[in-house]
Amino acid sequence: MIKSNLSNLAIVGSGPTAIYLLRYIWTHIDVLKNELKKITIFEKEMLLGMGMPYHPNTTDIYNLANISSEEIPLLQETFGNWLRQQNSETLRKLNISNKPIDDAEVYSRISLGQYFHDQFKQLLIALKSAGIEIEELHISEVLDISQSNENELIITDSKHNTYAFSTVVIANGHEWKGEDNPKAGYYASPWPIHKILPKEGELYNFSVGTLGASLSAFDVVTSLSHRHGQFVTVDNQLIFIKDKNAPHFKIVLHSSRGWLPHLQYEQQEPIREIYRHFNRNQLLELIDDNGFLRIEDYFDNLCRAALIAAFNKDKMNDVVVKLQQDNFSFKDLVEFMSEKHEYVNSFEGMKKEMITAKNSVYNKIPINWMETLDDLMYSLNYHAELLAAEDHAFFHKEIMSFLMNVIAALPLQSAKILLALYDAGAIELKSGMVSFKDDAFDNNRTRIAIESETGDIEEMEYRLFINCGGHKRLELEDYPFQSLVKKGLVRCATARFEEPNIAYNSSEKCDPNLIIKNDNKSNLKLSGIDIDASYRTINNKGISNPFLYDLNFTHTSGLRPYSYGLQACSATSLIVVESWISQIVEYKDISNDIEKITELYEDTDGL
Repeated sequence: MIKSNLSNLAIVGSGPTAIYLLRYIWTHIDVLKNELKKITIFEKEMLLGMGMPYHPNTTDIYNLANISSEEIPLLQETFGNWLRQQNSETLRKLNISNKPIDDAEVYSRISLGQYFHDQFKQLLIALKSAGIEIEELHISEVLDISQSNENELIITDSKHNTYAFSTVVIANGHEWKGEDNPKAGYYASPWPIHKILPKEGELYNFSVGTLGASLSAFDVVTSLSHRHGQFVTVDNQLIFIKDKNAPHFKIVLHSSRGWLPHLQYEQQEPIREIYRHFNRNQLLELIDDNGFLRIEDYFDNLCRAALIAAFNKDKMNDVVVKLQQDNFSFKDLVEFMSEKHEYVNSFEGMKKEMITAKNSVYNKIPINWMETLDDLMYSLNYHAELLAAEDHAFFHKEIMSFLMNVIAALPLQSAKILLALYDAGAIELKSGMVSFKDDAFDNNRTRIAIESETGDIEEMEYRLFINCGGHKRLELEDYPFQSLVKKGLVRCATARFEEPNIAYNSSEKCDPNLIIKNDNKSNLKLSGIDIDASYRTINNKGISNPFLYDLNFTHTSGLRPYSYGLQACSATSLIVVESWISQIVEYKDISNDIEKITELYEDTDGL
């Protein structure tokens, strides 16, 4: 076993993942103070310890977080308690007017950013008190990472400074690589949100389009709508009054399936847990002779009973009857539940769902099936390296969009804003696949083509169009630190086919361009880079790098496809630190042994 040399540690990024990494280092400071001498933290912004979605340079005062205090893994204090300590003026600046503070409520993104910043500062003070040297490098975006010798990595930052480290942890977050075309009114992402806002004294007296109806799209909706009218409450109902100087202002959301997200719901256990509905041994027993955990076996043996119990609690007997049929598959469940969420008019459907959601949240009545499904997929995520290539392809093609629609739940406040805009005729949802032609950005406009399910094509033109489609698949040539690629220190993530004939004969199941054939073996290229179970990168010889960890979700989404939100930031960081403790205290490398890593999952609070 080659132990990670933590004496001179670099952390790339200072957002939530980095903050939780520092938190778990502090938790184990009695052991780690003998290993860690210096920690250097790189941040491309001036202010450290916030994270892109919560930073005032990126987000807007009107943008809401989609997570409450009770769902946020603990740092030095809870988000709710931190808010309660703030004075009225500070809360007003954070766009918080409702008191008392409620742990189940969602608040502004910038308030969460200020909370993270404060926790970050507290953790740095604590670590310094233990004798660890801390260096904070602001406005220092990491441009490249290279290897000078076997025991040293070199970081080059945006100031062209170079630094040498014994171990590097990549813990940065969202990366938006698309190119804006402001002349045509096209933006490859909504971030930073300020770039899409009208200049002072100006209004958008025209339709604004978004690609996607995701939570990012609703940030666009809230930011633009608050600048083009007023929201007032009449008889307990939110109403939007459009600015008289922008009568043609409207937002058009383009969603391939015409879905709006499910709504926020009450949870019995707001913090996810890997082995909540089954134990480690039950999962290990499902691994077949070829080392695979097949997704349908996972569904049948570990999910079905838990979901039946959840749907029973929710009195959804029609789903229970279906699940009790042995031939009712995972895909069947997704299709059946999708039909329940499909409406001729999604806004009218949201009005109906709002009744159930309000009852759930305001009366503390859990919606058990959503919570259970989230738990089960969270667990699958941390065992995804066991899935065959066939199952990775199935999961991404048939399951993922449904899961994101269910789990990335829309806060009730955001839903009220959407419905107020809908009632005012200021928002619309169009279904169909959007594409851009070669001349899409001619004539200072963005022209899109929308293909319906029946194959009909409609063209639309926008003066302002914002791509809110989220992160795309990451190819190795797009990995931000190309010296690591050229040196062979990182390689693309892959999954083996259990049935090689599928790779050769079934292009419907797998994109043939993603199939790698060597001798008689076939692998499927996944998104991002290869990592082991403790997030060490893997080189092109198949050996884990003890000096280079990558915790960035975009980089690791091939093998950790369901690592969304702050709970995943916490769990990922915890796994890394616990793997260090295993190396130091027990002289064990747990990362490449499914028996050992699952023991860690089972025995560690917070996983």
